[in-house]
Amino acid sequence: MIKKKFVLMGITFILFISGWLTGCFTTEKSLPSIYYSVAQDMGQYTVKGKLYCYEGDELDTYMDSEAENYRAYKIRSLSVQKYQNDSGITLTVKIYNMSSPQDAFGIYSSIRNPEARFVKIGSEGIVSSYAVEFWKANFYVRVIHSIPGPKDDLIQIAKELAAKINKSSKEPQLVSLLPIKDYVSRSAKFFHEKISLNNIYYIPENFLELNDKTNGVVGYYQNNGEKAKAFIIKYPSRDMAKTAYEGYSSYLSVHQKKDALVDVSDSYMFGVWDGMDSELTRGIMKGLSESLVLR
Repeated sequence: MIKKKFVLMGITFILFISGWLTGCFTTEKSLPSIYYSVAQDMGQYTVKGKLYCYEGDELDTYMDSEAENYRAYKIRSLSVQKYQNDSGITLTVKIYNMSSPQDAFGIYSSIRNPEARFVKIGSEGIVSSYAVEFWKANFYVRVIHSIPGPKDDLIQIAKELAAKINKSSKEPQLVSLLPIKDYVSRSAKFFHEKISLNNIYYIPENFLELNDKTNGVVGYYQNNGEKAKAFIIKYPSRDMAKTAYEGYSSYLSVHQKKDALVDVSDSYMFGVWDGMDSELTRGIMKGLSESLVLR
């Protein structure tokens, strides 16, 4: 099979004429190269069908039940391109354009497992039996294979895509406030709203007063078989933090919840979940308090 070859000018012309990426271009004028790259051949794979971009209500239709969680991380658009090789094996590249690096990290962190196989792609990447995914700058990218097995070709494709993103990024500043002692490496998960926290730690009602203006992080801890979760939530103001703290403390007291500790410092609420009163949890609380004083 003779592979289709595109030059940058040709791709630009095709994309503008077809209108495939109208939304993506208006959203990403400063960083179009990653979109150009997914319209080209990928090694042994050639383009199958056109490049789609979903925004607004289209995201709800395409993503179905996943859309609400991605919206909680302020997604702007999703681009999808399929490829196929001579054996009929398909490859799908999905580029999630989030509103900020912290939200790209947030949606990526929500799916990562500390025991996953990590690779140096973008800011960080993960390899699984069917996919390679990474985050960098405002983007969360998934390269998905139709069959399980070795992923050397996908890793290379993901690295090439990451190289097209000419911006660097760091984890949200809240992650750095988690105590180091007994912390499970790469376990931190970032969130804004209750729907995202539900997948990490469930609280029946929104006693924490979470909304799209709050920033939160949860880290996992372990020592001698004992486990716990540390959390920090940053509120827009000291008064909002105090109100949330009082409401949540009342809930813990009324329901006699003994697996949670909570405190407040300025505009931050912090504490421990899934841990009994022990050396581990007391150490976490002490570390959190010191981190917030020194921030």
